[in-house]
Amino acid sequence: MQSGDTTITLGGASYAMRPTYGSLRDIESRTGMTARELLEVAMAERLRIEEAVFIIWYGAQAHSDQFDDVERLGEVVFGERLTSPALRSSICKFLLGCLYAPKVAAKKWDAEVAPIIEKTMTG
Repeated sequence: MQSGDTTITLGGASYAMRPTYGSLRDIESRTGMTARELLEVAMAERLRIEEAVFIIWYGAQAHSDQFDDVERLGEVVFGERLTSPALRSSICKFLLGCLYAPKVAAKKWDAEVAPIIEKTMTG
C-alpha cells in the first residue's frame, strides 16, 4: 500500500486501483456515501454489491485498468462473493488510501481494519 495503489484479484486476473480525487468524487457521487462511511460498511460486511462494483470500477479507471462493462464487472464481483476476505481487504485498503497518506493508511490497516476482517473470517 506504500504507493497508494491497491491490487484486487477478480476472476483470476489482477487489477490495480488508485485512490485519486476523481475516483473518490465519482465513488461518493454514485454511492451517496463518504469514503469513511463506505469503509465502515465494508468492514462490517454490509457493503451492497453495487457499492463494491463502483468502488472497483472507479478505482481501476484511475489506474488505467478499465473494465468493458459495469454489469460484467458486477457479475465477476458476485462470483467472488462480497464476504470474500480477499475482496473485502482490497476494497478496505483502497478506501483507506482515499482517506489517508500511504504510510498512515498502512498503519491504520494493520492496527484497525485487518483485525476486524480477520475476526470475521474466524467467526
